[in-house]
Amino acid sequence: MAGYESGEITTAAARPDKNRFRRERFQGRFARPRPQRSPDRERSIQRRRTLAATWPMPPAMAGMLTTSQVAYARIVADEVKRNGDCRLTLDEIAARGGMCRKTAKRAQDRLAELRWIDVDHRPVKGRKHLPNVVRVVSSEWATWIKMGPKPRPIGGHLCPTTENQSSKTFNVAAAERPQGALEGVRRRSRAPTGPWRR
Repeated sequence: MAGYESGEITTAAARPDKNRFRRERFQGRFARPRPQRSPDRERSIQRRRTLAATWPMPPAMAGMLTTSQVAYARIVADEVKRNGDCRLTLDEIAARGGMCRKTAKRAQDRLAELRWIDVDHRPVKGRKHLPNVVRVVSSEWATWIKMGPKPRPIGGHLCPTTENQSSKTFNVAAAERPQGALEGVRRRSRAPTGPWRR
C-alpha cells in the first residue's frame, strides 16, 4: 500500500474486453428472437395496399377482411393459380406482402376461421417443420381465382393485371406505324365536304 500511495508502483490501465459485445449479441440458443422490422416502412405499407387493391377475391368477401389480410389472400391466390396450393412459409408471405410474420399468421388464422382456406400443418419431429400447405376450399373464391387474369411479375411478386395495363416494369414495345399514316388522316379530316366540293 505504501508503494501505491507514494507512486513507486504504477498500475496498468485495464484492457478492454473484446468479447463483451459478442457476448451481449449472442444471448444463448434459446434466446427470444428480435422483432421483425421493415427497413422501409412506407414502402411496405404501399406494397401491402397495392396488393390489397388488386381484387384477389369477390368484394363481398374482401369487405370482411383488413388490408393486410387481403394482401395475404392476394399472395395465396397467386400461388393457387400457379401451383394449385400455397406452400410458402409465413416469412416469405410476410416479406412479399409488406407485413410482419405475426400479421401473416393472424391473416391465415382469420381465413381459416371463415372456412375459406384449409391449412395443412406438417410438423417434423426433432427438425424444422415443413411449410404449411394452404388450399382454397371456398367455391366462390376458387371460381374467382380460376376466372381471374394470369399472374405477371410485378416488383418481385406475381400480381395479376389486365391485358391492356401498362407499367414501367413491363417490356412493352412501341407500336410501329407506317410513315405518313397520321398525315393522311389529318388531310382527310380537313378536306371540305358538301355539295360545293369539286
